[in-house]
Amino acid sequence: MGNTTNRTRMGDTGCVHFASYVKEYGYDSYTVVHAYFSACISKEARRRKALSCLCYKCGSSGPQLYSCLHCIYFACKGAHINEHYKHTKHYMALELCYGMLYCYQCRDFIYHSKCQAIAERHLRREARSLDKSLSWRPWSPSRLEIELLLKNPKRRHVTALTSIGLRGLLNLGSTCFMNCIVQALIHTPLLRDYFLAELHECTAKTAAKCLVCEVSRLFQEFYSGARGPLSLHRLLHLIWNHARHLAGYEQQDAHEFFIATLDVLHRHCKISMTELAANAAAAAAAAAAAAAAANDKSKSSQPNAHQPSQNAHAGTNYLSERTNSQQEQLPLLVASGPNALAPSASPAATTGTTTATSATNSGQSQPPDPNPTQCNCIIDQIFTGGLQSDVVCQACKGVSTTIDPFWDISLDLGESSNGQGGYGGPPKSLIDCLERFTRAEHLGSSAKIKCNTCNSYQESTKQLSMRTLPIVASFHLKRFEHSSLIDKKISTFISFPAELDMTPFMSQKKSDQQQQQQQQQSSHLSPSSPNFPGGGANGSSTSSMTGTANVIATSSCLHNDDSRNQSYQHEDSDTADFRYSLYAVINHVGTLDAGHYTAYVRHQKDIWVKCDDHIITTATLKQVLDSEGYLLFYHKKILEYE
Repeated sequence: MGNTTNRTRMGDTGCVHFASYVKEYGYDSYTVVHAYFSACISKEARRRKALSCLCYKCGSSGPQLYSCLHCIYFACKGAHINEHYKHTKHYMALELCYGMLYCYQCRDFIYHSKCQAIAERHLRREARSLDKSLSWRPWSPSRLEIELLLKNPKRRHVTALTSIGLRGLLNLGSTCFMNCIVQALIHTPLLRDYFLAELHECTAKTAAKCLVCEVSRLFQEFYSGARGPLSLHRLLHLIWNHARHLAGYEQQDAHEFFIATLDVLHRHCKISMTELAANAAAAAAAAAAAAAAANDKSKSSQPNAHQPSQNAHAGTNYLSERTNSQQEQLPLLVASGPNALAPSASPAATTGTTTATSATNSGQSQPPDPNPTQCNCIIDQIFTGGLQSDVVCQACKGVSTTIDPFWDISLDLGESSNGQGGYGGPPKSLIDCLERFTRAEHLGSSAKIKCNTCNSYQESTKQLSMRTLPIVASFHLKRFEHSSLIDKKISTFISFPAELDMTPFMSQKKSDQQQQQQQQQSSHLSPSSPNFPGGGANGSSTSSMTGTANVIATSSCLHNDDSRNQSYQHEDSDTADFRYSLYAVINHVGTLDAGHYTAYVRHQKDIWVKCDDHIITTATLKQVLDSEGYLLFYHKKILEYE
């Protein structure tokens, strides 16, 4: 950026010029300018920016303005702000679009840790003021991480052809099913980030028996840079102890092992989280007891403890004033304006209050949690979605809706038992399977369900849809068919895409389609006609309208169901993105009696490898898409930051 002779060495505290600026002016000017003209922490701040944040030279509002931190002078990037610097020699400026400090002596943008902390606080207040999620911020290392980076200067550079993250797995005797599931989990991006950041904490009491700790160790082994194959005997032993039905050396089903592994990981995450919370609570109680004992001891040592002295009262005022000054960091303009945020309100409290208020203002009660059983562990964050089941009474058109959590979706590959709806043959693609899974199914006279409105057993239709989708969508193609007559494997080729859009299968989309069908039929049918759009079969099991813990609306009229869907519109709105990208495929070759599992995993973007126990070979996307497919793993392309 021009002449480099004036540049100085910079660290966490910026440059020497900014240090001299702070010594003379302090942080007040930076704090106010950033709060009101960069982050805009309140309605008052946004009003002030709209009225006064204009270039003093040309009157323009952008596209990129700078503010002089010496005299609060606004000017456009380039000639106008440069002219101000040459005339006044004011060398510190703030770029308002991104909130970056610029030093004209260094002729470069500078970084200052304290200013960055101030900016982060302002951005959080801006998000609360606008009732929105915090904008994405790039990763910045903590103090501990900085110390570790300085102590370990050597870096592993990940290149396009690197083998870091690839390890073969030894077959311990028909354990190929386990090897494939582990390879898929190791190459799950968010799971990898979680364990490599060592975010899992476990107490010493349970660490030896914790499956999560073992998986964390495996991630470290995979990304250590070593190339030799690994043995999963410790993982297998832990699975045997916690999932007894999988114990033994015979071949197991990879899908069954996947679900069992997620279940054990989920349970162990909850155990470690509970124990850590209990330990923290015990430590806090002990600290509070010690503080109370010390306080009592200090009071007993005072001759007139029952009469507070003037100094003690003054000290209380000082602490109160200090607390207030710490809560309100903006000493100048920020204190003014009726719309300034209350500094004591936490983000969680603000969010909860906003939700309750919006529900009250709309005249509707706050909708129930679509997945009340979901916890906050890393397994549920990544793999848990919500499956909505709508059962419609054919007599009164009342709707019973249940929402159940799921980790994966099992899809039938055989011919439909009901040929209605123009679709009775076996599916040919993953899209066909999903369409059949979410198609309305007439339950028939042999499976009548008691309707609370009619107070009698009535025929009904049932339709499944996706209320919420997980970050990782897992699909199980049911290739193994077990019956009283014969057990067989379905080897039909089912095509699946590299990029999958789940929008057509969302609950809101299905509701819109149903309304369109009703509007079309209402122009041809009289209001008293008993006909109702439906038909088809999804091959899924049915659930009762009554006696279910997850029922959130029973026998409501159809128009009431519409309003309920609208209350969830923030989850299934048109702005949401439900596109997924394939990153792992598990295949089964052979028969039910003698078979073998292999896996394709995406190592890097557009780079696929085939994992066959201890053998790792490169693969092409065409080979992946041409494979038979038993378990398919898709990762969400765009994540919503909270």
